[in-house]
Amino acid sequence: MGDTHRLLVRYTRLLANTGLISGSEGNLSVKLPDRILVTPGGVIKSEIIPEDLAEVEFSGKIISGKPTSELPMHLEIYRQAPEAGAVVHTHPPYTLALSLAGFDFGKHYLAESQILLRRIATVPYFPPGSQELAEAAGEAIKEGRVIILARHGALTVGKTLEEAVNLSLILEKVARVIYLALNLNRKIKPLT
Repeated sequence: MGDTHRLLVRYTRLLANTGLISGSEGNLSVKLPDRILVTPGGVIKSEIIPEDLAEVEFSGKIISGKPTSELPMHLEIYRQAPEAGAVVHTHPPYTLALSLAGFDFGKHYLAESQILLRRIATVPYFPPGSQELAEAAGEAIKEGRVIILARHGALTVGKTLEEAVNLSLILEKVARVIYLALNLNRKIKPLT
Protein backbone atom coordinates (compact mmCIF):
# COMPACT_ATOMS: atom_id res chain seq x y z
CA MET A 1 0.00 0.00 0.00
CA GLY A 2 1.23 3.45 -0.91
CA ASP A 3 1.47 6.75 0.92
CA THR A 4 -1.94 7.87 -0.37
CA HIS A 5 -3.57 4.78 1.16
CA ARG A 6 -1.95 5.47 4.53
CA LEU A 7 -2.90 9.16 4.40
CA LEU A 8 -6.53 8.38 3.59
CA VAL A 9 -6.69 5.92 6.50
CA ARG A 10 -5.02 8.42 8.83
CA TYR A 11 -7.48 11.23 8.05
CA THR A 12 -10.49 8.89 8.14
CA ARG A 13 -9.49 7.79 11.64
CA LEU A 14 -8.88 11.42 12.65
CA LEU A 15 -12.41 12.42 11.62
CA ALA A 16 -13.81 9.39 13.45
CA ASN A 17 -11.84 10.23 16.58
CA THR A 18 -13.04 13.85 16.53
CA GLY A 19 -16.68 12.76 16.23
CA LEU A 20 -17.36 14.09 12.75
CA ILE A 21 -18.13 10.56 11.61
CA SER A 22 -19.42 7.75 13.82
CA GLY A 23 -19.38 4.01 13.35
CA SER A 24 -19.52 3.10 9.69
CA GLU A 25 -20.90 6.44 8.49
CA GLY A 26 -18.99 9.06 6.50
CA ASN A 27 -16.64 8.62 3.58
CA LEU A 28 -13.53 10.14 2.05
CA SER A 29 -11.91 9.88 -1.35
CA VAL A 30 -8.76 11.00 -3.11
CA LYS A 31 -8.33 11.51 -6.83
CA LEU A 32 -5.44 9.65 -8.40
CA PRO A 33 -4.34 10.16 -12.04
CA ASP A 34 -6.54 7.41 -13.48
CA ARG A 35 -8.95 6.46 -10.65
CA ILE A 36 -10.14 7.37 -7.18
CA LEU A 37 -9.26 5.82 -3.86
CA VAL A 38 -12.30 5.76 -1.56
CA THR A 39 -13.27 4.50 1.87
CA PRO A 40 -15.50 1.42 2.07
CA GLY A 41 -19.09 1.08 3.17
CA GLY A 42 -20.00 -0.90 6.25
CA VAL A 43 -16.64 -0.54 8.01
CA ILE A 44 -16.24 1.27 11.34
CA LYS A 45 -14.12 4.22 10.31
CA SER A 46 -12.05 4.42 13.48
CA GLU A 47 -10.85 0.86 12.75
CA ILE A 48 -10.16 1.23 9.02
CA ILE A 49 -6.94 -0.17 7.53
CA PRO A 50 -5.38 0.44 4.08
CA GLU A 51 -6.59 -2.94 2.80
CA ASP A 52 -10.20 -1.80 3.36
CA LEU A 53 -9.95 0.99 0.77
CA ALA A 54 -11.54 0.62 -2.64
CA GLU A 55 -10.23 1.74 -6.02
CA VAL A 56 -12.71 2.89 -8.63
CA GLU A 57 -12.36 4.16 -12.20
CA PHE A 58 -13.90 7.55 -13.00
CA SER A 59 -16.57 5.68 -14.99
CA GLY A 60 -17.69 4.02 -11.74
CA LYS A 61 -16.21 0.61 -12.52
CA ILE A 62 -14.87 -0.96 -9.33
CA ILE A 63 -11.23 -2.03 -9.59
CA SER A 64 -10.94 -3.40 -6.07
CA GLY A 65 -12.69 -3.35 -2.70
CA LYS A 66 -16.23 -2.45 -1.67
CA PRO A 67 -16.68 1.31 -2.02
CA THR A 68 -19.05 3.46 0.01
CA SER A 69 -22.67 3.68 -1.09
CA GLU A 70 -21.99 7.41 -1.56
CA LEU A 71 -19.65 6.66 -4.49
CA PRO A 72 -21.99 8.39 -7.01
CA MET A 73 -21.68 11.65 -5.06
CA HIS A 74 -17.87 11.48 -5.02
CA LEU A 75 -17.71 10.73 -8.74
CA GLU A 76 -20.11 13.57 -9.56
CA ILE A 77 -18.03 16.05 -7.54
CA TYR A 78 -14.91 15.07 -9.51
CA ARG A 79 -16.85 15.45 -12.78
CA GLN A 80 -18.15 18.90 -11.88
CA ALA A 81 -14.98 20.18 -10.19
CA PRO A 82 -11.95 18.89 -12.11
CA GLU A 83 -9.62 20.82 -9.79
CA ALA A 84 -10.83 18.76 -6.81
CA GLY A 85 -8.24 16.39 -5.41
CA ALA A 86 -10.24 15.06 -2.46
CA VAL A 87 -13.81 14.82 -1.17
CA VAL A 88 -14.77 14.44 2.49
CA HIS A 89 -18.31 13.56 3.61
CA THR A 90 -18.95 13.81 7.35
CA HIS A 91 -21.98 13.73 9.66
CA PRO A 92 -20.96 16.56 12.03
CA PRO A 93 -23.34 16.88 15.02
CA TYR A 94 -23.35 20.65 15.56
CA THR A 95 -23.56 21.41 11.84
CA LEU A 96 -26.48 18.98 11.54
CA ALA A 97 -28.20 20.42 14.61
CA LEU A 98 -28.04 23.95 13.20
CA SER A 99 -29.20 22.71 9.81
CA LEU A 100 -32.20 20.91 11.36
CA ALA A 101 -33.08 24.09 13.26
CA GLY A 102 -33.15 26.09 10.02
CA PHE A 103 -29.93 28.05 10.58
CA ASP A 104 -28.83 30.19 7.61
CA PHE A 105 -25.33 29.05 6.65
CA GLY A 106 -25.23 31.80 4.03
CA LYS A 107 -24.15 34.33 6.67
CA HIS A 108 -20.81 34.39 8.46
CA TYR A 109 -20.42 34.93 12.18
CA LEU A 110 -16.72 34.18 12.64
CA ALA A 111 -13.68 35.37 10.71
CA GLU A 112 -12.46 31.85 9.94
CA SER A 113 -15.79 31.03 8.37
CA GLN A 114 -15.61 34.05 6.09
CA ILE A 115 -11.93 33.57 5.24
CA LEU A 116 -11.62 29.79 4.99
CA LEU A 117 -15.08 28.32 4.41
CA ARG A 118 -16.23 31.19 2.20
CA ARG A 119 -19.55 30.46 0.55
CA ILE A 120 -21.40 27.52 2.09
CA ALA A 121 -23.92 25.89 -0.23
CA THR A 122 -26.93 23.93 1.00
CA VAL A 123 -28.56 20.96 -0.72
CA PRO A 124 -32.11 19.88 0.20
CA TYR A 125 -32.69 16.38 1.51
CA PHE A 126 -32.28 13.48 -0.91
CA PRO A 127 -31.84 9.83 0.13
CA PRO A 128 -28.23 8.93 0.93
CA GLY A 129 -26.47 7.20 -1.94
CA SER A 130 -29.08 8.33 -4.47
CA GLN A 131 -28.37 9.70 -7.90
CA GLU A 132 -30.49 12.74 -6.97
CA LEU A 133 -28.17 13.53 -4.08
CA ALA A 134 -25.11 13.07 -6.30
CA GLU A 135 -26.50 15.45 -8.93
CA ALA A 136 -27.54 18.07 -6.34
CA ALA A 137 -24.10 17.97 -4.72
CA GLY A 138 -22.50 18.25 -8.16
CA GLU A 139 -24.50 21.41 -8.83
CA ALA A 140 -23.78 22.84 -5.38
CA ILE A 141 -20.02 22.42 -5.74
CA LYS A 142 -20.18 25.17 -8.38
CA GLU A 143 -21.17 27.57 -5.56
CA GLY A 144 -18.44 26.70 -3.06
CA ARG A 145 -16.24 23.98 -1.64
CA VAL A 146 -18.35 23.47 1.50
CA ILE A 147 -21.83 21.96 1.20
CA ILE A 148 -24.44 21.26 3.85
CA LEU A 149 -26.54 18.19 2.96
CA ALA A 150 -29.89 18.77 4.68
CA ARG A 151 -30.77 16.12 7.30
CA HIS A 152 -27.68 14.17 6.33
CA GLY A 153 -24.27 15.76 6.75
CA ALA A 154 -21.62 17.93 5.17
CA LEU A 155 -19.36 17.71 2.17
CA THR A 156 -16.02 19.49 1.78
CA VAL A 157 -13.79 19.51 -1.26
CA GLY A 158 -10.13 20.42 -1.52
CA LYS A 159 -7.24 20.33 -3.91
CA THR A 160 -5.65 18.00 -1.35
CA LEU A 161 -7.04 15.63 1.25
CA GLU A 162 -5.53 17.76 4.01
CA GLU A 163 -7.41 20.82 2.72
CA ALA A 164 -10.74 18.99 2.52
CA VAL A 165 -10.30 17.54 6.04
CA ASN A 166 -9.31 20.95 7.39
CA LEU A 167 -12.48 22.50 5.96
CA SER A 168 -14.56 19.77 7.65
CA LEU A 169 -12.91 20.41 11.00
CA ILE A 170 -13.33 24.18 10.71
CA LEU A 171 -16.98 23.90 9.62
CA GLU A 172 -17.85 21.87 12.72
CA LYS A 173 -15.85 24.17 15.02
CA VAL A 174 -17.70 27.20 13.62
CA ALA A 175 -21.04 25.40 14.00
CA ARG A 176 -20.20 24.47 17.61
CA VAL A 177 -19.33 28.09 18.50
CA ILE A 178 -22.51 29.40 16.85
CA TYR A 179 -24.58 26.76 18.63
CA LEU A 180 -23.10 27.76 21.98
CA ALA A 181 -23.53 31.47 21.24
CA LEU A 182 -27.18 30.96 20.27
CA ASN A 183 -27.77 29.23 23.59
CA LEU A 184 -26.29 32.20 25.42
CA ASN A 185 -27.91 34.93 23.33
CA ARG A 186 -30.59 34.32 20.70
CA LYS A 187 -29.66 37.51 18.82
CA ILE A 188 -26.11 37.03 17.59
CA LYS A 189 -25.13 39.26 14.70
CA PRO A 190 -23.39 38.15 11.50
CA LEU A 191 -20.25 39.80 10.19
CA THR A 192 -20.91 42.69 7.87
